[in-house]
Amino acid sequence: MKYYIDIILGILLLIYILLINLISTSKVAFTLPIVILGIMLIIYHFIKNKLRQFAYYGNVKKVLIKLVAVGCIIYAFIECSIIAYPKHSTESSEYIIVLGGALSKGKTPSIILQGRLDPAIKCVNENNKDAYIIVSGGQGADEKVSEAEAMEKYLIEHGISKEKIIFEDKSRNTNENFQYSKEKIEEHSNKKIDKVKVKIVTTDFHALRSRIIAKRHGYSNVDNYSSATKWYLIPISYVREGFAMVKTVLFDK
Repeated sequence: MKYYIDIILGILLLIYILLINLISTSKVAFTLPIVILGIMLIIYHFIKNKLRQFAYYGNVKKVLIKLVAVGCIIYAFIECSIIAYPKHSTESSEYIIVLGGALSKGKTPSIILQGRLDPAIKCVNENNKDAYIIVSGGQGADEKVSEAEAMEKYLIEHGISKEKIIFEDKSRNTNENFQYSKEKIEEHSNKKIDKVKVKIVTTDFHALRSRIIAKRHGYSNVDNYSSATKWYLIPISYVREGFAMVKTVLFDK
């Protein structure tokens, strides 16, 4: 059985990617690296006996195993930090930023984005009736409208007054979400961003990284109100977020 672990794992990864793309109503990020990994594991199964014939195979394998072990320990620490980070503050805020996400059929909020909008509505109705909601998200290449426009329409249809919604449709990523939302908040409130109480609404796996990026843009009085990830997207979402955290901490300044 041990001999076939690589090919079994490779096939399972490919089946998983196929299933989540069939279930999801919008494009799922990070599928290509998982597909490549699955294919590589399958190929490795058929060539590993030939690789063992090379003189340095044993030494190279030992080094790779040690490197992978160290990488897994570091990665496990990152994932534990993502999972353990507080995600559901009920304190009142002046502004609520809903971070954009993919659209279904290019014009309506996907399941993931609905999962952010519904908690934002609940948050406003329960403890933030005076708060303004910033819908933050530009228009992707495969989208017919901006994410902000789709979010605004959804909120209005679910009872949120248009006067309480602030429109930000230039951002293309999380960094720009906070950059352009900061401009909107400071213009609307006539206060610097560090003087404003802000709540971030995103998906749970994204809470820690969004907080880190927000801090870099001067949001010093900020907390999260996150939605739960759909069960079938938990593996790929948290795996991707681990790598995204490394990129954010080490390279995005």
